[in-house]
Amino acid sequence: MILIRSILLKARPTLTRPTLVHSRWYTKNAPPADLPVASYKSLAEATADDFTTQDISFAKVASSQADRVLSLLRSETEGTFLHCLDLLEHSLQTATRAYRDGANEELVVVALLHDIGEVLSPGNHGEVAAGLLRPYISDENHWLLLHHEIYQAHYYADAMNERSTNMTPIDKDLRDRFIDHPHHQHTVDFCEKWDQQSFEQEYDTLPLEFFEPMVRNVFARTPWKYTEALMEPGKSKKELASAYPE
Repeated sequence: MILIRSILLKARPTLTRPTLVHSRWYTKNAPPADLPVASYKSLAEATADDFTTQDISFAKVASSQADRVLSLLRSETEGTFLHCLDLLEHSLQTATRAYRDGANEELVVVALLHDIGEVLSPGNHGEVAAGLLRPYISDENHWLLLHHEIYQAHYYADAMNERSTNMTPIDKDLRDRFIDHPHHQHTVDFCEKWDQQSFEQEYDTLPLEFFEPMVRNVFARTPWKYTEALMEPGKSKKELASAYPE
């Protein structure tokens, strides 16, 4: 037995590790010709002149934030039939209902963007929208975005629990854990009147172009100006934002 094992070991081919060759498979983007670029290689060696230069770049990026958000929203069509409508149509319908019910501009934009993170993080999408809008909206609407997916379960949990699967049953009243929170009823109303209702295929939905000026208005706000009693890390982020060019 020992002899056979020795023969097999000698017959085993020697494995040679391949030499790793690092090759770039993409082309580095060159900065636009009209955009000055700072020259530091690490933040620790950046100078005041570098940041003066960078202020110009930052202002350009910040001013186009609404464009990027709207572009992401427009893309949520093919491959986003998580429900009986694609995410764009559901978002437009939710915002349309909010607008027709007399919601203010900020809340209409919240309604429009509340599910924008669902294709990026399906199991935690409320935090994506909440994080995106946090510097520009009230604490009340930020809390709504963070929690709305929990509140939505109230309307579908019974039907989902009746499926013949091994899934752990969902408690339809999870939202009651927050019943004493000052923003609880605001979130209940949002889901009851607009979010959970907005899957009607024949609904007369307003187009995205109608809401674009509202989105631009919200993202044009001075960051953190509309927040109230901030807790960490928001408080520190607000201090950092005060150093950015407006």
